[in-house]
Amino acid sequence: MLLNKVAIAVIMAATLNGCSQFQSSDASKYAGATLVEQKNIEGGDIGIAYQKFELDNGLTVILHEDHSDPLVHVDVTYHVGSAREEMGKSGFAHLFEHMMFQGSKHVADEEHFKIVTEAGGKLNATTSTDRTNYFQTVPVNQLEKMLWLEADRMGFFAQGITQEKFEIQRAAVKNERMMRYDNVPYGQALEKLHQALYDYGHPYSWMPIGYMSDLNRANSNDLKAFFKRWYGPNNATLTIGGAVTPDEVLPLVQKYFGSIPKGETVSDAAKQPGTLVESRYVSYEDNVSLPMLRKVYSTVYMGHKDEAALDAIGYFAGQGESSVLYRELVDTQKAVAAFAWHQCFELSCQMAFGALPHPVSGETLTSLDKRIDELVADYIQNKITQEDVDLFITKREAEIVRALQSVEGKVSMLAKFETFHENPGFLTQQLKNVKALKVGDIKRVFEQYVANKANVVLSIVPKGKPELIAQQDNYTPKFYEPKATEEVRDEVQLPSITDSFDRSIKPQAGVAKAITLPDLWQVKTDNGIDVLGAFDTETPTTTLLLQIPAGRLYDPENKAGVALLTVEMLGQATTQSTPSELAQQLAKLGAEIAFEAKSEYIEIKLSTLSKNLIATLDILSEKLLQPKFSESDFARVKSMVSEYSKSERDSAKFLADSALSQVMYQEGNYSKPWLPSQAELATIELADVKSFYAQQIRPQGSKLSIVSDVAQSKLMSALISALSQWQGKGELDMALPKFAPLDSNIVYLVHKENAPQVQIRVARHAAAEDLAAEHFKSQIMNFAFSGSFNSRVNQNLRENKGYTYGIGGHFSGYGDAGQFVLASGINAANVADALTEIQQELSKISEHGLTDEEIQFTRNSIAQRDALKYETPAAKLNFFAMMHAHNVDADIVDVRAKTIETVGKKELNQLASKYFTPAEMTYVVVGDTNTLSKQLEGKGFTVKQLTIQ
Repeated sequence: MLLNKVAIAVIMAATLNGCSQFQSSDASKYAGATLVEQKNIEGGDIGIAYQKFELDNGLTVILHEDHSDPLVHVDVTYHVGSAREEMGKSGFAHLFEHMMFQGSKHVADEEHFKIVTEAGGKLNATTSTDRTNYFQTVPVNQLEKMLWLEADRMGFFAQGITQEKFEIQRAAVKNERMMRYDNVPYGQALEKLHQALYDYGHPYSWMPIGYMSDLNRANSNDLKAFFKRWYGPNNATLTIGGAVTPDEVLPLVQKYFGSIPKGETVSDAAKQPGTLVESRYVSYEDNVSLPMLRKVYSTVYMGHKDEAALDAIGYFAGQGESSVLYRELVDTQKAVAAFAWHQCFELSCQMAFGALPHPVSGETLTSLDKRIDELVADYIQNKITQEDVDLFITKREAEIVRALQSVEGKVSMLAKFETFHENPGFLTQQLKNVKALKVGDIKRVFEQYVANKANVVLSIVPKGKPELIAQQDNYTPKFYEPKATEEVRDEVQLPSITDSFDRSIKPQAGVAKAITLPDLWQVKTDNGIDVLGAFDTETPTTTLLLQIPAGRLYDPENKAGVALLTVEMLGQATTQSTPSELAQQLAKLGAEIAFEAKSEYIEIKLSTLSKNLIATLDILSEKLLQPKFSESDFARVKSMVSEYSKSERDSAKFLADSALSQVMYQEGNYSKPWLPSQAELATIELADVKSFYAQQIRPQGSKLSIVSDVAQSKLMSALISALSQWQGKGELDMALPKFAPLDSNIVYLVHKENAPQVQIRVARHAAAEDLAAEHFKSQIMNFAFSGSFNSRVNQNLRENKGYTYGIGGHFSGYGDAGQFVLASGINAANVADALTEIQQELSKISEHGLTDEEIQFTRNSIAQRDALKYETPAAKLNFFAMMHAHNVDADIVDVRAKTIETVGKKELNQLASKYFTPAEMTYVVVGDTNTLSKQLEGKGFTVKQLTIQ
């Protein structure tokens, strides 16, 4: 739901059946690896079993066994983030993350992504203020290859650094900054807050993305020095979890990592919470429609005894429909949105509050600044109860245990706790602190860190409206000023490494372990719901997805937005309960129910402990079958959606997607943005919502997917009891697509003033979605062209030209419509060149097709991904939904695998010729028309201006 972005997390399990208990290890057989600690999990406890080792070179190794799926997750975390950077060299840690994928001594340029992808895996890396981690999940038979890759980065990365690679990745970071900060509504808020909350020189006074002026002064030798200083094995934690044993893993770890020499000594940084003598007011103007207020207080640091109580204040203040700011500001239409949270970094934590005033409320940023303080203080000081605190404890336990649902989640948690606390099992202490919370703790920390304390107040106001700020700025941050002559660093000398084997030989994959698909059952209820379920004892939980054929494509003519408003109203009061009461009931159960309007369906997702299934289904039944549909709720919801719609039209991505729908389809639901305009919303009355609900929110034709440890008979009995009173069949027809003819070489240009980064879409009509025919084969064909990181288009525009942070294309479809869309954010100065490059790439593949090497890469990559598809209940539900949509059984897995294996080069190249002819594409660009029109016309494109309603 648009109005309920923060939902109560699901308690998944007290003990996870997939987790193995370690047997006592004989550490003497692992030469060079010392067993430091071993932890088992007793029945009824929440935690992760692990063994912790240390190699002679200081590398910490943590192992976790989980044999529930034939997967392994490998994480290497280095204890270095932006907080370790020198003044004037901001952004190095993040830039280094990019560079680490550019090849090493024994791994060729761009090969890391290719090797992991071809192994059927997924990978990524992230940089925070305090650490950088690199991780991949792959079928377990690919483990040795992953260790070889990570060890080569740790030991031999610097030998592969060149100035050319450095320049390309610096350009990619600049594009990333534009995408995440400069070209996003309110995107610079966190950077401005950190500049004001932390004084000049504090390691958190700049963000991990850094300043481009600092990166522009850097060179590849600086990067080598950063690597030598921070990327030694003694500053790293290697965490491995999955269907593995220490006997299998440790010899490989010793082989690939043991000879890498210890790096420079790294000491823990001192804790440095921000200090403010008086409140600081700062502001900036942005390309936004609504002003925003942000307030931030400095509190403690990660792991402090008061962290849990401060987290609770953030929850009570502004998370969910029962929070004080939501009830008092959003429900009363004083604010379009209100929020709060407590966020901790290694050295310092922050308490944050914020709100966007509702235009019709008369509220200002000045009044909200005062009102937020009053509301939070009144609740904490006068109204909070132990029952409230107990609900928070339930929620926090739910969040923690939910993170243990996947191997990746467990490995990430172990790595984080070891990096910041030198204790992989710190979860035990964290839970202890949460469970011990009392009302008195909440009140004490509020008085100590928040009440009447100095804070940073940030005002973000629309361009040209500085009068809207909360208070006149009284603080200006200081920035690093480079010296006239910067010190030249000596050429970095790198250590030599001697091995008893040839590292240039890539390890071969082991024997693939069989994938066990869940046992499926199907049934149709008396009221017409098609049910597809699986019995899964991995966790004592039930997760379901109900899809009702009543999505946005069912909106009646001239009533765009009815389905969306209906969904929002189903999240409001029922005839029995208020939204706050329903939220409280779900919190007590540790359950979650969420409604969302998709294109074809209204989707309802439910997750709960199986022991609470009946009570949770009762709440679902109440929300679905007994909506109150009050005039007051409707007026508030309609107003909120209207303001959200207005705000979203500040987003270049939203404008690009909306413009593309408008260009590709003639009048009708397919041509409209997913979020209706204010004018369209103005025509909808409560009677329209009631009529749509009565006509279309009906069980016949609905699809229910469910994963549970409850036996089928008992599960169906509970479902029938909850939903048997729901009767009838939908009366409306889903809209049919009206395809618009596409003009070749015409760029439809949507104006977004002063946009530093431009959103582009290159698209055409294609086959409707299928699971093993032309649509699926087109996806196979596109994988090497624009469907993966190593695709032709991404390598050209990102890695070779530096025009973008990333570009990708995909075939998609719903109903009777299919399309191919290539999307990216492009540096504003390079839009015409980027489109020209795309046209040239389209010409090459449509005329010459794919190479044998590309086809084999695609086969390997797609065929080996199945192990990742069924790990979590959510992944299983997605698989079931696909089966439902196309009315197929589980054999479709084998059918698709056979298609991947047998589809020939000739057929794939025929599809490339059919769908990738440049003249049959249409082009959408969102940016500043004042500069882009001339640029595009200069490259021979015809420009037509387009306006989004």
